Amino acid sequence: MDSLCVVVPKKKAEPVRKRLMEKGALRKGLQVRSDAKNVYLPVTQRVDLGYPFETMSFEELQEQPKDYRLLVDVPNGLRSQLPSSYDVLGSVALVKMDDEVLPHAEQIGRAIMAVQRAVTTVCVDEGVREEYRTRTLRVVAGDDTTETTHKEYGLVFRMDVRNVFFSPRLATERDIVAKQVQPGEVVIDMFAGIGPFSIMIAKTRQPKVVYAIDTNPEAIRYMQENIALNKVSTVMPILGDAREEVAKLEPADRVIMNLPHSAREFLPEAISSLKPGGVMHFYEIMEDSELDSRFGMIADTAVRKGRVMKELARRKVKSYSPTMSFYAFDLSFI
Repeated sequence: MDSLCVVVPKKKAEPVRKRLMEKGALRKGLQVRSDAKNVYLPVTQRVDLGYPFETMSFEELQEQPKDYRLLVDVPNGLRSQLPSSYDVLGSVALVKMDDEVLPHAEQIGRAIMAVQRAVTTVCVDEGVREEYRTRTLRVVAGDDTTETTHKEYGLVFRMDVRNVFFSPRLATERDIVAKQVQPGEVVIDMFAGIGPFSIMIAKTRQPKVVYAIDTNPEAIRYMQENIALNKVSTVMPILGDAREEVAKLEPADRVIMNLPHSAREFLPEAISSLKPGGVMHFYEIMEDSELDSRFGMIADTAVRKGRVMKELARRKVKSYSPTMSFYAFDLSFI
């Protein structure tokens, strides 16, 4: 297709492209052309940016569906059971599938890669193993590798998703918690994994120190790598059981308890680790009807430790099942 275009030297192409987009003059649906010297940006009208115009032939872009399900050929009776969502961690996509659609897993994986161009590996997520909270994964499409680099909020996290647990769905929650940290705080991240909470806090909030504890040696190894990648100096990785390790640390201004199936088992140690007025970020997956009883249980635990609990905030982070949700509680202990 012939179109008017702006002829721009390669080194100037990106700022000119942005200027054209701001002015609504960049023509969409056509493939940008280039040669050794110039980039040819198709436009809908002449905009004087100090560069010459030409009329050239351009290839039309084929619009790619955004929903992978449009690319999957399965019997109509199964279409409603195709996964409606999946997690993308860098170049790896993790997807849970009902048994009925598992025979089509490879086709589903190829379709996900077609709509997610950065994804080179697709795995079926068969559930989280109890020890270390790691996933049981099976590669169904793409490269047979599960090591990847994931980016969020300007931070970089290296991981092997087979050997460590990481949820991209908690990115906003990590940002919410980090923004509450004041300069000079002592923070204990009791179940730190590869360090997403700890590193975000260290990178953006100037804490005195973040003690980042985990029982998984692989998580600690990747945490150390991520500390270097993100150039932070106040995160202290600790390999060990949080119950034992917090007793060895200085009193904390803030404790993070992101172990949603069993964090309550560590409450006595967490409460004892806090300074008077210290804050706890507590996470649990529970029935919506259990909220009030869970607050009562935490308050009773505080009383047994000689403390008084005060609720600062509660958030429904995400749904977990039709009747259960992932909740965040911000609590202070006097």
